[in-house]
Amino acid sequence: MEFSSTLVGIIITLVMLVPVIFLIMNTSGKDSKVKKSVSKLSQNNGINLKSIDVIGNCVIGVDEVSKKLVYTSKRNPSADFKILNMDDVKDCRAKTIKQTEKTLDWVGLEIVEKSGRLEIPFYNEHDEDELSMDPYACLQDAKRWENTLRPLLKAS
Repeated sequence: MEFSSTLVGIIITLVMLVPVIFLIMNTSGKDSKVKKSVSKLSQNNGINLKSIDVIGNCVIGVDEVSKKLVYTSKRNPSADFKILNMDDVKDCRAKTIKQTEKTLDWVGLEIVEKSGRLEIPFYNEHDEDELSMDPYACLQDAKRWENTLRPLLKAS
C-alpha cells in the first residue's frame, strides 16, 4: 500500500513539473536566439552591444562606446530593428500609465529627442499578442535602463 501511494505521488509531481520545465526551457531558448539575432544585426551596423535584455516583447541593448541604443521586438527582430544615437537624446525616463492606483496599463522608456518623443514599451496591458510579464518587474527593468542610459546623454 505504501509503495503505490509513493508511486502515485511521484506521478502527480511529474505531471505538474514537466510542463513547467518545458515552458522554461522553451522560453529561454527563444530568448537566446533573439539575442543572437539582435547581436548579429548590431554588429552588421558597427555596434558592439555589451548587454542585451529581453523584457516582455522588447529586446533592448546599448553600446556605451559608440553611444548607440538598439531596440526591436521579440516577434520580428529584423523588421523592427531600430538604432538610436544617444547624442541626439535630451532626456530619458521610465514611464508608466496607470489605470488605477494599483494597476499599470503601460510601462516603458520615454526618450525625448530633438525631433520629438519616442516610447519603448516593455509592458502593454491592452496588447493581446504581447508576451507579457509582471508590470512591476517591467517597471524595475525600465528604471534600471533609465539609470544605464542617463550617463550616455549629452550634457546640454
